[in-house]
Amino acid sequence: MVAFGLLVIGGIALWGALTGKDDKDKPGAAPPVSSTAPKTSSSKATSSESGNTIVVKCLVARCTVFVAGPGATDVQFNGNLTQNEIRTFNGTRLTMAVQDASTVAVTINGHAQPRGPHEGMTYEAPSSP
Repeated sequence: MVAFGLLVIGGIALWGALTGKDDKDKPGAAPPVSSTAPKTSSSKATSSESGNTIVVKCLVARCTVFVAGPGATDVQFNGNLTQNEIRTFNGTRLTMAVQDASTVAVTINGHAQPRGPHEGMTYEAPSSP
């Protein structure tokens, strides 16, 4: 029952994060954090249509990362990365939110992204126009 409640709350939070484009510009807006995140070095979508790739590398002691896709409720990762940990995410449509964009190195579809500011930032693959 508790797990179902957390799943519903997480889905609602994800929906709000993906549909509320203005919220990403507010300082202090951070993606949710899960203490039960898997400790593997990579996470991949099960879809055979994995046309987009986001690679994220943590550059500091701890980086908070949230990745969803291809659907708005398909959470691929929600947790912390440790220093020098690299995760690769594949899917037809991916959205990644980081708590502090200056703490990560991000590559989308083979193209390195510019280092972000000391605030939350959202990355999308494919990139929005």
